[in-house]
Amino acid sequence: MVFVLFAMKRFEIDVSGEDLLSKNYTICISDGIEIIKGFKFGEDLVKVLCSRYGQGLYRYKKSKHGLASFKVRLYCVTIYYLFRSFNIQEGVSLRICRDFDGRENHIKKMLDDFLREKLKINLSDSIYFEKLSSESFAHKYAGLMRQDIRNQMNNYIKITLEDFERWLK
Repeated sequence: MVFVLFAMKRFEIDVSGEDLLSKNYTICISDGIEIIKGFKFGEDLVKVLCSRYGQGLYRYKKSKHGLASFKVRLYCVTIYYLFRSFNIQEGVSLRICRDFDGRENHIKKMLDDFLREKLKINLSDSIYFEKLSSESFAHKYAGLMRQDIRNQMNNYIKITLEDFERWLK
């Protein structure tokens, strides 16, 4: 019997902010050692996304369920671009803070598509939702990035409106 072992890199994902469609809402990913990346939703981006959603320009219906699906899609697209900024060759395990209660299966399915299918990252069925500790780098840095009004930290990635709309229409 032969066992194949492969390296598994563990990442944590956390957010900071009241609502994904609020100014300065931040999504952060960290491996707890050396990698810390994040994206902060600016006021202009949020206004345009909300306006276009309200005009029915995206595939999500104007309803409570449609808005929740729209937010989950924005969240997963952001994670996709965060991971795209890394050079990951090994398998990945994700610990995700429970910020979208009741939407875990939707998030798992979308991340599986984005990360496994599009980026060829081996998730090896390792996506877990849990409350991250206050000592978690993802938890700490999500808060720090959100409070960084002048965007002086060097951990941000740039995601344009066009980048988001590629996945929303």
